[in-house]
Amino acid sequence: MLIAVRAEVEDINTWREGFKTHGDLFKSQGVSTAFMGASDGNSVIAVFETDNVDEFMRIFNDPATAEAMANDKVIGGVELFVLDETFTP
Repeated sequence: MLIAVRAEVEDINTWREGFKTHGDLFKSQGVSTAFMGASDGNSVIAVFETDNVDEFMRIFNDPATAEAMANDKVIGGVELFVLDETFTP
């Protein structure tokens, strides 16, 4: 299953560097791959491939995740999307 998380950050480079230090946290969420992207502004997105949505959500709502986001200079606008449908044109 894929989960996308969008957020506003203070600095994209700080976010990218910090994000890559959370491997153990992501693994505990059943994440096998994380894709990262950013807009011209300070909007970023991460798309996670996980085999355990329930555990991903439990840990995402844990204070440890909030602390990790704060360290990465996430300043708000956090949105989470479970990508539960596909379409092949």
